[in-house]
Amino acid sequence: MSDEARPRPHSPPADHVLMDEALELRPYALSDTATIAALDADPDVQRWFDWPQNSNGSPEAVAARLRSADATVRTKWDQWRSGKEYTFVIRDRQTDSGLGWVDVQLRGAGRGNVSYGVLAAWRGNGAATRAVRLISGFAFELLGLVRLEIRADATNVASRRVAEKAGFVLEGVFRSSGEIERYEPLQGRRFDEAMFALLE
Repeated sequence: MSDEARPRPHSPPADHVLMDEALELRPYALSDTATIAALDADPDVQRWFDWPQNSNGSPEAVAARLRSADATVRTKWDQWRSGKEYTFVIRDRQTDSGLGWVDVQLRGAGRGNVSYGVLAAWRGNGAATRAVRLISGFAFELLGLVRLEIRADATNVASRRVAEKAGFVLEGVFRSSGEIERYEPLQGRRFDEAMFALLE
């Protein structure tokens, strides 16, 4: 069925919240700039998402990251309104701490791509897996998608583990399908991508 013929569900409101017993997922807000700036400065996030290195702790660098985070929030609002991408900050329900993000990007033909990142202090406790499960339900039930994909650098063991624990199935490894463009230490290096998928 073409995207034009597919019934379009009502667009979720910009304050839509997802939660389970441990996490709450909320659309980006200006109050999340500190969490977003911390993700921007995280070396592992920079490495796996091919972001420029940006870990300088000087006051000027921190202020620049906060300005960038503010712009990111506003961009995510625009993408939500346009129905291109739905991004949530991941928060711990007990402490209300921001610990990462998860999003689903619409790709057409009933498909969506899921991506996620969690700050170092929160890794290894299942937060990313929980967030992926929550956004998967959101994508199927509210967005009407029928297929979700996760693409990860084939050497990113932690991300691959999250995909599998969230119920995604490895469909294959695409050899030399990616190239590092912005992460300075590895610029120009090609890498294999593992493709995972989850069906409605």
